[in-house]
Amino acid sequence: MLTYFAITGEVRALHAVATLNGWWDDDAGGWVLVPGLMVIGGLQAWLLWALLRMPPLTVHRGLRQALIALALCDTLLWTVLMELPELLVGLVYLGLLVVIAILLPGVFAEWPVQVRNVLVALGLIGLPMSPPMGVVLIVWWGLMLMLQFSDGRWSAATLVAGLVAMGTHLTGLLVPMPPELLVEGDPHWAAYEVLLDASVVADALWMALTARELTTLSPLEPVVTPRRSRSLAPRPAFRVAA
Repeated sequence: MLTYFAITGEVRALHAVATLNGWWDDDAGGWVLVPGLMVIGGLQAWLLWALLRMPPLTVHRGLRQALIALALCDTLLWTVLMELPELLVGLVYLGLLVVIAILLPGVFAEWPVQVRNVLVALGLIGLPMSPPMGVVLIVWWGLMLMLQFSDGRWSAATLVAGLVAMGTHLTGLLVPMPPELLVEGDPHWAAYEVLLDASVVADALWMALTARELTTLSPLEPVVTPRRSRSLAPRPAFRVAA
């Protein structure tokens, strides 16, 4: 696909590689999309790297499984899910979102239970009911990133991915798509819609990185890093005699 794009300049091919799905708006403005699709493709590659280097799910197993599953449903499995009954797909998404909304605040055990209960309530409203409840989702996301920042278990990369994801939702909230009747055939609005839909990869990346780095029950415990191959571990030059 990338070779085809390089030879023909067909942006549809770049879109298929960057977003890993075949959905496309024929009215989308051609080369206006290229920078945005390149960024989205980079986030997609980062997501695949995070999933492939996922450490063993030894703690918070249910939450981490839900985060990984939702990240996969939003990206790699999207075209497969579109072939399934809409009701079934909706129930899968609802179940994953409810699990995340309930379990994710629980990892911040050092915070008062009232704070965690507020996060659960905001998550149960904002996650399944966005975009109508987009403001609630933005508040939930902002509070979650603040807790991650103060917790210490998550890296700057995870926080940046979360800020990008929250920023895409905020952009969609501040600049919503007008009614289709008013913008039909407009290449700029079509390009905006394509990029806004494809930016869901930022959500998936934050979820995958959050799951990847949630390797301890408490921020006071030492962080568990992914296991490395024994062949890469330094070995002593001489064996010590017993």
